[in-house]
Amino acid sequence: MKKKVILFIIAAVLAIVALAMIFQSHESAGNPTAKEILSENPDADILKLDGLIYSNASDREWIEEDNYTKNEPIGEVKKQTTNTWWYQNLYASKLPKGTKIYSVNDKEYSKGDAPAFSMVEKDHKEVIYQSLVEG
Repeated sequence: MKKKVILFIIAAVLAIVALAMIFQSHESAGNPTAKEILSENPDADILKLDGLIYSNASDREWIEEDNYTKNEPIGEVKKQTTNTWWYQNLYASKLPKGTKIYSVNDKEYSKGDAPAFSMVEKDHKEVIYQSLVEG
């Protein structure tokens, strides 16, 4: 009886691990994941929206050349974490819980239709986040 229970527990754990791996690979579709970004740079300022990872782009020179304006709110940070297991939509590595996320430049937002750029207000400044898309 004990052997059956142990075998069942092992099978259940293996099934959960396999499902987690399938979920991660399906969700990222070749795009960078929070785990990849934070393992390369534990201090990265990222957030996740509609299955894509966004990176703080305020230090990029070309961002200042373009004019971005805050549009409609599209969500707010649910959790601040650097734990990459189950890194979900609206989680952020540096932004505090409750930080509002906005679309930019009169772009309409539809849930599931990830924009190329988003904006947050951080320390009374507007900060642009760029989606990290492979290819």
